[in-house]
Amino acid sequence: MILLARELAGRMRALIAIESEIADATHRQEDEQAILDLEKKRSTQIRSFTRDELLVIQTVMNIGQCERGYRYYANSENPDYYEIIHLPIELNEHELMQKYSYYLVHKTERELADRIEHYTAVSEQLKEGLAILKL
Repeated sequence: MILLARELAGRMRALIAIESEIADATHRQEDEQAILDLEKKRSTQIRSFTRDELLVIQTVMNIGQCERGYRYYANSENPDYYEIIHLPIELNEHELMQKYSYYLVHKTERELADRIEHYTAVSEQLKEGLAILKL
């Protein structure tokens, strides 16, 4: 699975780039049609992946969401105080891919594509996952 993730790294970065374009266009308040065209391009790209590729992308996203190597601790008594607690990532890349794909193997291609397409933090989680896996 990690070999496929390495092969897909460029396409995952392209997906991140499209989402950045959408965010920039929205921020610049471009016309609605331009934003819809970018969103359609993103959707088409997601739907072009095979089931195995979608499984890998979702796994990388899950790793990015859960294995960041740090957690935030906020003090409820002082709302301005928070602390970053650094946690080591103890699993290797193969173990991470196996751990975070465990339940995803039962999903269909459509379920995986829908999940990725409708999720709003894809870029953030893909960036984190790619960094953790050193892809």
